[in-house]
Amino acid sequence: MKVVKALKHAPCLWLTIVMRVPCSTNLPIIKLPFLRLNMSIPVDSIEKNIHFILAHFKGQEYSTHFLRTIMTHKTSVQVMVYSMEEMMKHFEESNYVDCRINGYPFHDKRDKNTKLYPSFIFIDLDLSVFEKYKDPKQKLDQILKQTLKNIKDEIDGHPTVLWTGGGYHIYQPIDLSIHKDSHKFTLESIDEFRDFIPIIRTDLTTDFIRFAAKYLTNGKGDPKHNPSIFSCLIRIPGTINSKYGQEVKIIQKWDSKEADAIPLLRPFWDHLIQMKIELDETRRNTPNKVPIIGSENIKWIENLLQTPIPDHRYFCVWHILIPYLKNIKGLSENEVISIITEWLDKCNKTNKIMWKYPQRIKDQLRYDKGFPPISFENLKSENFELYNRVSN
Repeated sequence: MKVVKALKHAPCLWLTIVMRVPCSTNLPIIKLPFLRLNMSIPVDSIEKNIHFILAHFKGQEYSTHFLRTIMTHKTSVQVMVYSMEEMMKHFEESNYVDCRINGYPFHDKRDKNTKLYPSFIFIDLDLSVFEKYKDPKQKLDQILKQTLKNIKDEIDGHPTVLWTGGGYHIYQPIDLSIHKDSHKFTLESIDEFRDFIPIIRTDLTTDFIRFAAKYLTNGKGDPKHNPSIFSCLIRIPGTINSKYGQEVKIIQKWDSKEADAIPLLRPFWDHLIQMKIELDETRRNTPNKVPIIGSENIKWIENLLQTPIPDHRYFCVWHILIPYLKNIKGLSENEVISIITEWLDKCNKTNKIMWKYPQRIKDQLRYDKGFPPISFENLKSENFELYNRVSN
C-alpha cells in the first residue's frame, strides 16, 4: 500500500490511499475513500463563522427559542438542536466535516402562532453544470457575476458567497414587509397567492424560495438543488466539504441588510398562473381513470413502504403515499392511515418524527384532490435527496 497524494486543507489533512495489486493480475488500481487524520482545529474561528451564519437569520420573526435542525457527516441526517453549545458539540463530534444548518427554524404547522414566510434565499451554482464548456470555472464565475448583478438590480441585495469546493453558495436574507418596521406576512395570508395552494406540491414559502433561486440565476443554478423550509441546509465557513476534501471559504460577506423581496412577488405570481395554466391543460388532455382496488403495484413506492427513512417523511406522506394508497390502490381512509402509521412507526426509530401522526395523515386526507402520486422521474427534480435514497 502506498500513499500517493496528500492534500492539506486547514484545519484538516486528507489522504488518498491507493492499493496496488500484483502486476500479474489485470485488476485495476483500487482507490479507497478519503481518510481524515486528526489535527488541531481553530475552534474560535469556527464559532465566529457559526455566529456569522446565524446573523443571517436575525430578522426571522419566529419563536425566540433556539430551535433548528443541523446535519453533519457523522449524523448523516438532520437532528434538532436547542442551543449553540449543542450545535458545537455535534460539529466537533463530526471533526467539523459537512457541518450544515437549516436556514429556516423548525416549524410545526400545528402552531398557529408561528408565522411562516420567505426570509432566506439559498442559491447553488455548481461547477459540474458547466463541464461541457472549454473552461467550466470561467463560465461558473460569469454566472456568479451575473447572478450577483441580478440580485442587486432586482432586490438591492448584497449576499454572502461561499466557495464550497465544487461551486458557489449564495445566501441572501430577504424581507417581505409592505412597510418599514411592519410585521412580515405569510404568502398564505394574501388572497391572490392562497388560491394557488391546491396546485403546488409544497408550501408557498418553499415554492417561492425555489422560484427566486431560478429567477435570479436566469435558470443557471444547480437543477438538483431544490431547498425547502425543511431542507435549506447551508454550510459553515471553515468546515470541510467531504465531497471535494476542501475547506468552505468566504468569497463575499453579506452586508447585514435584508433585501427587499417585494419586487419578486409579481413574477412569482406570474409563475403560479403559468403553473395553473399548464396543469389545466394537462388535465384536459389526460383521460379520467378510475382507480381499481388491487391494481398493479408501483414497485418503487412499494419498496419505500418497506424501507424506514430518517428524513423526508412528511413529503412522502403528502406527495407519494396518500395519493398512491388512496387514489391508485383505492384503499379506504382507515386502511391508508393504518399502513402509513405502521411505516412512520418504523421511520421514527431511525430519527424521531417531530409531528404527530396519525392526526397529520387524517388532515392530509382531507386535502387530497384525487391526484396520482408524484412520478419517479419528477421526484428526481422535485426532491433529489429523496430520489437518491429510494433509488438505492
